[in-house]
Amino acid sequence: MSVYAELKRRNVIRVGTAYVAFSWLVIQVLETLLPIFGLSEATARVIVIILAIGLIPVLVLSWLFELTPEGLKREGEVDHGSSASVDSTRRLDRVVIVLLGAAVVYFAFDKFVLDPARDVEIVEEAMEQAQDKALLSSYGDHSVAVMAFSDLSANGDQEYFSDGIAEEIINLLSRIRNLRVIARSSAFSFKGQNLAASEIAERLNVRYVMEGSIRRAGDRLRITTTMIDASTDTQLWSENFDRDFGDIFAIQDEIAGEVVDMLEMQISGRLPSVNRVDPESYSLYLQARHALNSHQGEAVAEADRLLDRALEIDPGNVAAWVLYPTAYHSLEYWGRLTREEAIASSRRAIDQALQLDPGNTHALISQRQLEQVALDTWEGELDAATYGLSLLPTDIRANAHAAVYLSVFGEFEQSLEYSEYVLAKDPLCANCLRTYMLNLMAMGDYQKATEACNRYRSVTGGSGTYTLGIIQLLQGDAEKALETVEESSTHPFVMMQGRAMANWTLGRTAEYERALAELEASLDNEEFEKYRARPEDYLAGLYAWVGRKDDAFDILEALIDPPRSWGPIRWQVDPIFTSLHEHPRWLALREKEEVSRHHLESYQLDRRFPGPGKVPTYEVPDI
Repeated sequence: MSVYAELKRRNVIRVGTAYVAFSWLVIQVLETLLPIFGLSEATARVIVIILAIGLIPVLVLSWLFELTPEGLKREGEVDHGSSASVDSTRRLDRVVIVLLGAAVVYFAFDKFVLDPARDVEIVEEAMEQAQDKALLSSYGDHSVAVMAFSDLSANGDQEYFSDGIAEEIINLLSRIRNLRVIARSSAFSFKGQNLAASEIAERLNVRYVMEGSIRRAGDRLRITTTMIDASTDTQLWSENFDRDFGDIFAIQDEIAGEVVDMLEMQISGRLPSVNRVDPESYSLYLQARHALNSHQGEAVAEADRLLDRALEIDPGNVAAWVLYPTAYHSLEYWGRLTREEAIASSRRAIDQALQLDPGNTHALISQRQLEQVALDTWEGELDAATYGLSLLPTDIRANAHAAVYLSVFGEFEQSLEYSEYVLAKDPLCANCLRTYMLNLMAMGDYQKATEACNRYRSVTGGSGTYTLGIIQLLQGDAEKALETVEESSTHPFVMMQGRAMANWTLGRTAEYERALAELEASLDNEEFEKYRARPEDYLAGLYAWVGRKDDAFDILEALIDPPRSWGPIRWQVDPIFTSLHEHPRWLALREKEEVSRHHLESYQLDRRFPGPGKVPTYEVPDI
């Protein structure tokens, strides 16, 4: 008898075929399940190796033994002509057929169901990569991130100075129009993470990364700067500046000049330079700005005192005068000044700054803001925003304000342009990402809104889970939305609202009514006063979602007394209020709040909003 015939007689071929089909099915299922459980590709490789090795003993055992109704028997003890042996062979044939059939079904499922979904993911990933490349190519190779400089002073107490100098270099380079410079908030977010320059550049979509360190000892200063080309992960140049402290301004100018020369950039006019003041006054100014960036009550009070000292040394330090309004606003926030006191003190500081430098753009913008904020009207806010953009069209903060104000009036597409411009330069700005995300939700682009929400959650460390649940609810996946909302760690009444909305959508009346009762009870719960958000906002949103429009309007009308609260931003942008937008009470509400389209057109501003940054808009980079 031939070897093949003997293998067939002993069922070795049948067993081998069944084993291979079973193993293939196991491997295919594992490819689908392993990512869900967070297991690595190494786990899959180990399983494949085990299955491959297992084929050998299986074939050996099938040669030596045969499965009979009485159990395993040595092949020599089996009568292959008996009906029991024939039945065993037939059962084995059926097993092989079932396994092969399952393999064919799974192959078809993978080909026609799973494959298209994977193709969509691949296309989306390719599109995101293309957007990233478009962002880089829009400026050519002229994009840089200046990281927070390291403090190498002996006592480690000069962080305010090392941060301040890096921020000053950012501000200086940002004045070069055709150079994309990442904003401080995004660049400094990597502080202390010890990441490679190439990884930082990839996250921020820049070609170059500047790193540096500062060592200050008395009147001596040593600044080291290094520029890295992230595309090749090579150091382009490194410079050490060993100077007297009084040369700090010249050093910054030289660094800016080095960047322009290295990038072989063509700039119109004179290269931007730092304004010269007394070095010690400048140091105190940097210290005050560092304190204000901490957003802490005691630090803010200390910043006010530092500015006083800086101006005692050099009353001509215009930057210190311009920084005062920020300090006064923060003192008002922390309850150290009344609103009237903060406005009056800010006016005096700005007037002094403009006496010293009548053309100072930051002082002029602050002056207009103070004039209009004192009026406490949306018209004033819009006027101040458009005025700021007319003087500093590339300023990130001015463009971010424009995005917010346009959202208030329902101009979502225009607002989106400003958000995209801001995020091109400040991709890790949480508030900017939130405005961008809400605009996409209001426009019904839930796919992009989901991507923006995931970026927002990455930047904030998880905040935004509730919003992701609302997007899922708007997409019709109430079950998934309920799971997501339950994972949210935001305000309890936010979770109550999301839970109630999802259960109402799913038709689970008892669960909906229980969540509704909890949310309604939260209105009188003093424990919730510690949250800045108001339960009434979320109860109104729930009423709007379930069709209780009059109940929703009763709450909203009470919340805008006095008018010009910030509530209308959320009511206008949040799609859960969409069912109210065609109701007569909605139009009356918008009129009372002075944010209707009629008001926008009647303000007759001196300037319409200019295009964002007056440069081409960019796709928002992935982070």
